[in-house]
Amino acid sequence: MRVRFFLRLVQRSLTHRVGKWLTAILAVAMGVSLVSTSLTLALGMRAKMSQALRAYGANILLVPAAGPAAAGGAPAGAQLFASMSEDLLVRLGDLSRDLPLVGYAPLLYAMAEIGSHRVALVGTWPDAIRQVNPSWRVEGGWITDRAELAEAILGSSLAQKLALTVGAPLPLTIQGRTRTFHVVGILSTGGSEDEQVLVTLRAAQELAGRAGQLNLIQVSALAADRGMEAVARALEAGLPGVAARTQLRLVEAEERLLARLSLLLGLIAGLVLVASTLTVAADMATSVLERTREIGLMKALGASRARVGRLFLAEAGLIGLAGGLLGGAAGLLLAQIIARTAFGGTVPFSTLPTVASIGVGVCVASLAGLIPVRRAASAQPSLVLRGE
Repeated sequence: MRVRFFLRLVQRSLTHRVGKWLTAILAVAMGVSLVSTSLTLALGMRAKMSQALRAYGANILLVPAAGPAAAGGAPAGAQLFASMSEDLLVRLGDLSRDLPLVGYAPLLYAMAEIGSHRVALVGTWPDAIRQVNPSWRVEGGWITDRAELAEAILGSSLAQKLALTVGAPLPLTIQGRTRTFHVVGILSTGGSEDEQVLVTLRAAQELAGRAGQLNLIQVSALAADRGMEAVARALEAGLPGVAARTQLRLVEAEERLLARLSLLLGLIAGLVLVASTLTVAADMATSVLERTREIGLMKALGASRARVGRLFLAEAGLIGLAGGLLGGAAGLLLAQIIARTAFGGTVPFSTLPTVASIGVGVCVASLAGLIPVRRAASAQPSLVLRGE
């Protein structure tokens, strides 16, 4: 009976002051929506931002543990780096199932001759190098088959120097072995690749006489899933004779950007929550002043300070619950809008922001109601009923 009567009091209080409580609910919802937005973006966009930053290329290089071999004085066609076995790619494929890898691409380097010009020849898997370096742009087309032996892609600077265009023949010679390739694309990266000739790994191995050999492997990993150094150490442990070198500048830039995004969203959410708390506190204080005679009558009829306090705290809790649900839903929608506008994608739904939104809403409303509740509970019925 007491519980039912208590709930009826709470219901009457809320239904008779819909306008004022709606203002408080909206204030809580506004602050909570930013909390929900921040958590949703922090959980979903960190991975997406990591993938976007991966567009700048590999952030881990796998090289022979012995280190580079000196190339000074070597004849044309000599290897530029120490070699490692192509069999490592099978082990790397197994490791990639347990590590946050976007992709990896093997590379073999050699010096080749085009007439009187010496150029750097790079053999790789065309599809893999595109995945690891999605910002690379090719005029014409890419080599579509890893087993292709007669197609090549020229770096833009080298193509300009040799006056070659898409469709032109490209005879390459290494240590007396000559093969004529067909130029299918002109590559522009803004880096050293603009001075190189790109062919398939198999074509480079056959022309250089280095079957089954690699010089290095480019790896693109997601820093958001695991620390980059931890990924590098895991690769070294799983690939004997290989050293993993992280591209520290890219990794550090990624980590700084993600940390700043989280800090900015957290600060905004914190400031709005403070404003929301003050708004709810003001509405609760106004409610207590307007209901002074009601409070005095309740206490004169035997209501204890604890019961009066629980009444107002229950009202505050329901305001927080409603504001948390509304703000959580608004935050999820806002996060999707930000993701589409700023990052060109969406973020996955997660239950954590929703649960956190409800919890934050209830806590904010309850905290805001503490001082007004204390004032209501301490009211003296004799003074209140006399109008003092």
